[in-house]
Amino acid sequence: MTHSPATTPHSADASAATADRAVPATSASSRARTLFRPADRSPAELAALAALLRAVPARPVHLDGFLPHEQARALGETVRALPTWEASAVLWNPDRLATRPATPEEWRAAAPEERAAVRDVARGIPALFDDGSRYPAEHRARLSDFFVFAGMGTVLRDLLHRWTAPGSPLTTNVEFARYRHGDTLGEHSDAESDTLFVLNLYLDPAYGADDGGVLGFRDEEGREHLMPPRFNSLSVMPIRPGCVHWVTPWRADRVGRHTVSIAAVPTTSGEVK
Repeated sequence: MTHSPATTPHSADASAATADRAVPATSASSRARTLFRPADRSPAELAALAALLRAVPARPVHLDGFLPHEQARALGETVRALPTWEASAVLWNPDRLATRPATPEEWRAAAPEERAAVRDVARGIPALFDDGSRYPAEHRARLSDFFVFAGMGTVLRDLLHRWTAPGSPLTTNVEFARYRHGDTLGEHSDAESDTLFVLNLYLDPAYGADDGGVLGFRDEEGREHLMPPRFNSLSVMPIRPGCVHWVTPWRADRVGRHTVSIAAVPTTSGEVK
């Protein structure tokens, strides 16, 4: 999952592009819509998901084949084609309780123990839907459909309620990230945020076991769980005190580990969904 440590209210793999923000829909009469629907899960997987928010110690869940293969392939093309990637680097403050933004040059010049995270994040998502946008219409349409699935509609939130029974309504925030050689996310906890859990959908079809970029999670008892970013797999990670997570350095000599990160947070009073 993960985002900048202590710099955003949800942290798992990227930086802010919110699904609840208005994204223009493309006319259904002009194209075939992509109705994103996750694959059915096994009884064992459903049992693990049902325990996600209550199990002690905490246990993440890693699911292969989250979307039908063709949907994952097409969504991966759409995410890789995003034109607005920017390097996002953060350094630890001296107390290591919070971070501060840094330029990539400052991050490289800093001592290793000061480096919190660096990777590319997608910026300016709403502008991709403006008149005159150079983002291809096919990708705009698919991205609009994905936002409907993941945030503005109810499909994913209904699924998460069935999976985890959070006990109160959820809303979701969506972010996109990718990694260059050496990019990493330092060990941290997001327990100070209101995030209940984070989902990371991995969309790099060329990922190999030697590429790095593995999501690590350590529970309250010190047990570690490692989740490689296999194509079309989904990591579901609880956020709670006593647990930390990180992403190991990306070792491939190419840009990769394209990830959609979805933070599930309680719906605040007054929000209309």
